[in-house]
Amino acid sequence: MQLLDWPFLDALQAGALAALFISFGTDALSRRDRMMGWMAFTCLLVGLRHGVLAIGTLSSWNPDLVDRAQSLLVALGFISLCTALAELFPRHIPRRFPAWIALGMIPNYIRNLLLPHPGQAEIWTHHLYNLTYLVGCGFIIYWSLRARQDGDPMGRRLFLGFLGLTIPVVVEIAAQSFFDMKVRLSGFSLVVLAMAIGTSWQWLVVRTMESRIHRAETEVEIWRSLVPGNAFRTDRPSALMEGLFGSGWADRVRENPEAPLMALDGASYRLRTRLLHHHERLGWYEREEDSQPGARGFLAGWTVALGMDDPAASVRIQEWLRSWGADVHLWGTVPPREGPYPSVLIWAREPSILAVWREDDLLRRRPRWVQLGGPITAGPHARMDLDLDAASLRNVLRELLSRH
Repeated sequence: MQLLDWPFLDALQAGALAALFISFGTDALSRRDRMMGWMAFTCLLVGLRHGVLAIGTLSSWNPDLVDRAQSLLVALGFISLCTALAELFPRHIPRRFPAWIALGMIPNYIRNLLLPHPGQAEIWTHHLYNLTYLVGCGFIIYWSLRARQDGDPMGRRLFLGFLGLTIPVVVEIAAQSFFDMKVRLSGFSLVVLAMAIGTSWQWLVVRTMESRIHRAETEVEIWRSLVPGNAFRTDRPSALMEGLFGSGWADRVRENPEAPLMALDGASYRLRTRLLHHHERLGWYEREEDSQPGARGFLAGWTVALGMDDPAASVRIQEWLRSWGADVHLWGTVPPREGPYPSVLIWAREPSILAVWREDDLLRRRPRWVQLGGPITAGPHARMDLDLDAASLRNVLRELLSRH
């Protein structure tokens, strides 16, 4: 008994599957995507099956040959679909699953290549490989459910689709096995399933690429924050660069990226740049005095007050401080009562004199200061002997500045 024996239904399914074959095949070749390649091959095989069924209604075609050809094509298409799904769920579907399905299709090969039609052996082999379809669909639904439960994004998107689109396949097999009715609608199920898999796979690929791009941009920003100077890009506006070097800073960097850049305040800055794309540059800048080797410049931008009774020791320490880039202020025997106060104070006089500052409690005020000689007193300051050397003072200042 033939139900819905309309050639245009098979032709419609063949045309839709041919379009999916072209789309998926092009995408698979361009991105070397194995899963999309197997999906394209599946659409090709099942589309050929429905094409054979549509043409087989012509009186010049042998119905027995048409039935054998379409049965072989749909069996190969199901094996190809199982291979695509093994690529889609590699952590849940065993790699040997397509091989198991191929072995389960041995009755199909025997029926269509060796046995005469009709016959008792042909009927039983037909039932056997139909059972392979049902078992395979059951395993696919089970593994997609496991993927959904494990949080796999493709499992969450496709499980209900697998469950719903397996129903036409089961109905077609049951109708043919129990009622000898041929309902050729499984191709529509494959069309919908292939479109769902294809769109979900593209969504996953795009989401993965966007995630990688976001991580790469985050890493770039982190590395830019770790460079020794302030980073810049000539293809992006920078209020900091414009405020320091003027509005034409990007053109000046592009024209001569190796030359020092003169700031609006008269200071010279050395550029460290690399070519980004076309003529654009990426890099950072450093004050030229800060880029010299050694410890020179580590106090640049800091104000250091110096209060000492010994003129010779005062001159020696002043030279050290200025060589390290500090702005040195000499204090008399009594500190000023009003600010602004310096960043660091080096004090070689009686510590109790500092009580004349606005905040009498030094523990609460927590100034950065170094006491040279004198009694040992409690507080957040550092204490050194009067016969100090440059290396020890430098280390103490570095530790003191990094601590506050």
